Amino acid sequence: MRTLAGTAMAAWDTDALTRRFLHQAEDAERYLREVRSKVKSNPSYQHVYDEHMARFYVFNYLHGRTFLETQDSLLRELRSLLNAKIPTPDIYDKERFETYRRRYIEQLIEEFSKEGTK
Repeated sequence: MRTLAGTAMAAWDTDALTRRFLHQAEDAERYLREVRSKVKSNPSYQHVYDEHMARFYVFNYLHGRTFLETQDSLLRELRSLLNAKIPTPDIYDKERFETYRRRYIEQLIEEFSKEGTK
């Protein structure tokens, strides 16, 4: 699983956050397209597919949203998203997808809860 730590931000930068989250979503989407064809010949790629689908779902939801305007509102939204019921996408293993989705969100909560990011 990739680390989510970005560069330290001296001041809250909504535009930088939305670019970062959009980049993560686009990267996951590209990888999903690549892995989708490999799953047919090698079922072990199902794990990779579910992880990147979770990554896509998290970051695609986050970019360009009004809750990015403050650290507190982002953290509130992340905490809410952590327990939100979402429609199950086209995945191979629902529990694995949900485990990865929660990990990505928890990493973001940890990152944005640290002192000095306000």
